[in-house]
Amino acid sequence: MPDSLNHPATGPHDVSEVGSTLGYLSFGSILMPTIEAISVRVEVDENTGLVVAVSFEHEGSVLQVSAFAAAKSDELWPEIYDQLIETVTTTGGSIVETVGGFGKQLEATLVTPNETRELRFIGFDGPRWFLRGAVTGPALTNENAAQNMEDIFRSLVIDRGNSALPPREPLPLKVPEGNFVPPKSGL
Repeated sequence: MPDSLNHPATGPHDVSEVGSTLGYLSFGSILMPTIEAISVRVEVDENTGLVVAVSFEHEGSVLQVSAFAAAKSDELWPEIYDQLIETVTTTGGSIVETVGGFGKQLEATLVTPNETRELRFIGFDGPRWFLRGAVTGPALTNENAAQNMEDIFRSLVIDRGNSALPPREPLPLKVPEGNFVPPKSGL
């Protein structure tokens, strides 16, 4: 990982907190700085065709993020945290509550008819927005890989826009415009 991402002081950031977004890849409401050796993909809802999440992969670990509108004075993470616990446990999965680089987080085992998956949920309440992350892969057990995923999460910039949106409304995402250089292979 680049030195600039090793333990940044704060983040994720609101677009109003960064001087310029030049050099950022824009997924609409989520902006990502250019980082070498990171593969990026968008997750599309098959029914609506809308982009619902952005995933960042580094050395087998994946961080999937989604951004949501929030009220100016309320935090969404405590409510979403409790809902995730309820959803995972009522569908036969299990949860272990832990503390990580962003405070309270959930180590989850999801059970579906087709598979059992391990993941970590992290969250961050920003000004009028909330960013949820789900981490999978080696970052669940490897401290360095976990730190890399947290560093990517911290590096993101959220552009909530000025539209009036109800709390928990997904912020709009899109496939970035322009030409892209494919990710470097052989990581």
